Amino acid sequence: MARVKQYIETDVLTEAKKRLHHIFDIFDSVAVMFSGGKDSLVVLHLCHEVMQERGITRPLDVVFRDEELIPDEVIAFVDKYRRESWIRMLWFTVPLKSTKYILGVCHSYVQWDPAREWVRAKPEWAYSLPVGDGRVFDQYSMDSFTAQFYKGKIAFLTGIRSSESIMRFRACVNKLSENYINAVSDPSIRNVMLCKPIFDWEEDDVFRYFYDREIAYCHLYDMQMWAGNSLRVSTPLHAESAKRFDLIRQTTPDFYQRVTRVFPEMLAHERYWHELDREAIKQRYGQSYAGVRAWIEEHIEDEKQYELAIRRFDSVMGRAVRFPDSYPPAHLLNAFMGGSFKREILPKGKTGSPPRTGK
Repeated sequence: MARVKQYIETDVLTEAKKRLHHIFDIFDSVAVMFSGGKDSLVVLHLCHEVMQERGITRPLDVVFRDEELIPDEVIAFVDKYRRESWIRMLWFTVPLKSTKYILGVCHSYVQWDPAREWVRAKPEWAYSLPVGDGRVFDQYSMDSFTAQFYKGKIAFLTGIRSSESIMRFRACVNKLSENYINAVSDPSIRNVMLCKPIFDWEEDDVFRYFYDREIAYCHLYDMQMWAGNSLRVSTPLHAESAKRFDLIRQTTPDFYQRVTRVFPEMLAHERYWHELDREAIKQRYGQSYAGVRAWIEEHIEDEKQYELAIRRFDSVMGRAVRFPDSYPPAHLLNAFMGGSFKREILPKGKTGSPPRTGK
């Protein structure tokens, strides 16, 4: 059955608080996954409001997964909330798999890798693995690891909003009821759910909430806006951020110096990204599906990233055979070069956010 967005006789703030009340009703433990960004900041304060309405006096549980390559402005902002009396924060600094985007190719690296210099020192209050513990987590196994610190049926609250991408929109409409409550990616974790209480908010709703309640957001957003960068607090090596790596030098110069000292290859990326002959690459690899496959085999070195790329390629080929106009080779090559193969590859002309037609 087709799912469509419709207007209802209420507002997003009222609905978000209703969802949070329901979450507190049905879960034993509720924790906000805080990044220091604007969306998770809204969820943080909304949870505090709901707890006050319910007469809950214990501190709000908050989780911060410190990704190492985070600007000092964000770290200071998160630490300010860590010191609030109404918050009980778990601050993790554990080895976590990630990717860096360099001249059209995604490479793997590990955040807080003990085998290299760190971009900054670990905070003394952070939770780290003991000496000799060689575990390296990914985004999925971190859910299981984090859940060990809580009891019963656990709700991890995120600031995910469906308007940010069509993939997030689809994830929020695949259920007829409680569509803001979803299972985590690891099917073996049965007692943890990911909850998205502000999934139907727009960016204007977020900043209106801050304005009405006089809540200060991280001033890095203002710095990014004046530099012409997108509003995000993610690491600067991710594909979308790396494409404008030069703007990091303008907004956070000290952070830029530390990142490039540890990852000097980003200097070459910054220098040559705009000179990268993408048209020549497309001419060589983007003329056929076999060419796209050849690009994957020649350019993705990490074993797990390669396996994921091949699986995604094989999966999308089933649709490309039936709908070649929607999945032309050049379109697929762009997806793999841009690092977006970690998610479902959308047909040509179907990228971006869904239109706003109501709730």
